[in-house]
Amino acid sequence: MADRPVYAGVAEGLARQGHIQSAVEACYKTLEADPSDVDIHCLLAELMLSGDFYQEAIASASRAIELDPSCAPAYLVLGLAYDRAGGMWDQSILVWHELAEVEPSLVTAHVQLGEAFSAAAFDEQAIDSWRRALELNPAEARAMYNLAIAALKKEGMATALPGFRKAGELDSSQDDLFFALAGVFDDGNPAPDPSEVPNNRQSRLDAAGALAYEEDYFSAAELLRLILDDNANDADALGLAAYLYLKQEAVNEAMACALRALTISTRVPTAVYVLGVALSKLPGLNRNATKIFGALAKAVPSHAMTHVLFAESLLGSQRYEHSAAAYRVALSLDPACVRARFGLAAVLLTEGEYSAASWEMRRAAYHDTRRQRLFWDLFDAYRARRS
Repeated sequence: MADRPVYAGVAEGLARQGHIQSAVEACYKTLEADPSDVDIHCLLAELMLSGDFYQEAIASASRAIELDPSCAPAYLVLGLAYDRAGGMWDQSILVWHELAEVEPSLVTAHVQLGEAFSAAAFDEQAIDSWRRALELNPAEARAMYNLAIAALKKEGMATALPGFRKAGELDSSQDDLFFALAGVFDDGNPAPDPSEVPNNRQSRLDAAGALAYEEDYFSAAELLRLILDDNANDADALGLAAYLYLKQEAVNEAMACALRALTISTRVPTAVYVLGVALSKLPGLNRNATKIFGALAKAVPSHAMTHVLFAESLLGSQRYEHSAAAYRVALSLDPACVRARFGLAAVLLTEGEYSAASWEMRRAAYHDTRRQRLFWDLFDAYRARRS
């Protein structure tokens, strides 16, 4: 027993660093000393899941739950293992329901419960679960994507399109594209205090971009105003100003700024982006948005989101074959792009490819939960409650 804490700490440290095989070995050594260690059974389940050993993950997570029915991270692993193994939707529904009981404010539990209900053909219960997820977090894009897919199945693409557009607005990956086009990246440092920004155009523009990235739109707008007071034809400043209007739902003003920037210079990708998004929001102008996003995808072919935006505009025009091709280009660039997978699933459903659509949605769920690193949040919270 004296060796057990040492092995347990080693196992956790190796797991957090991604050294799966060594962490598994340390878990087994710990369990030799104490077969009833809930934390280690839970940790071993997560390690097995990360290696796609689903049956082993199910066994370890089930043992952790037997030892402590309140072990939230074990429910998470068990539900994901059932989902990824496939064909066990009854068990999956039970597990996600239990997790939602143990952690009622956990949005992902309700999203996953809805997906399990949907896979088992309990469509109304699935919709209720996704709506509950959006009550807990109105910015939960995956729940909105699922509701859009449900609308597509019941009433067709015309009814589903507003849901896809709303989900896209909630998806942070679209903002990531804008800032990539603007050359603004997270360097780990906070945005500067506007009062301390040097009195020159480039410093102000850089600071405005950093402040917009941190969603301080008012301060960013003040710096842009100073730039435009000096030079009303600064195309880069106009492109960023257009984005700020867009984020405040001032679509007409955003489009006016973007058009002004593009009349000054056609080489302002941020203005092209804003113009495309603005056109896609206005009824009857989706065809024009398709042209804009098509040009953006050609100008920036290495970024998956440019192809996703192009695909979504094609989807709105019911050009399904071309839309599917654009989504597949996006996935070739970024296989973990959840938005592209849901979009491709929508196209496949319109073509009657239900099995392929279901596979795309499961892959979307797979990549979304891996991105969240939710296990460690639940694991740390679970241990803190017990200490």
